[in-house]
Amino acid sequence: MSRIDFVTGAPEKYMPLVQELTLLPNRVESLLAGHAARDLQNAAANEWSAARVLAHMISHARHNGDFIRQIAWMTEPQRQPWEEEDEIAREGLILASSATLLGALRTAVAETVDLLAHTPDAQWGRPGTVPGYGRRSLRQQLRAHIDHLGDHIDQLETLLAAPQPAAAAS
Repeated sequence: MSRIDFVTGAPEKYMPLVQELTLLPNRVESLLAGHAARDLQNAAANEWSAARVLAHMISHARHNGDFIRQIAWMTEPQRQPWEEEDEIAREGLILASSATLLGALRTAVAETVDLLAHTPDAQWGRPGTVPGYGRRSLRQQLRAHIDHLGDHIDQLETLLAAPQPAAAAS
């Protein structure tokens, strides 16, 4: 099979990675089923609540998605820092419903998927720099992005499966 669909110009070689990214919000949706916003806000000492983990995932998916877009279309971009806490507070993500949080995550991931679904194979080797991590190709950055979000999905699974603190249950 050829690496590029010559009718659409879409990549074929990297589509399994794009598909993997596409499935992440579905994993989150299955974890959130039956959990109210209150459930997501409970946190053990020194740990993020499930709502905070989701807010981080949304912020990361947005900003890392922007960086992935820059790698695909710019020469040697560098990922810029952002004020995650300010963004989360400004948007009220910690207090949002699970449906709102899931919708925001789906939107952020979908924007990246849409870009990547139309990115020719030749662009997947283009580099960008992540401060503290060095140079990465588009493919490497997407792999790191998927892994990062996946780690937080595992964290959500642990948080939402844990028994609720006695004070929160009353």
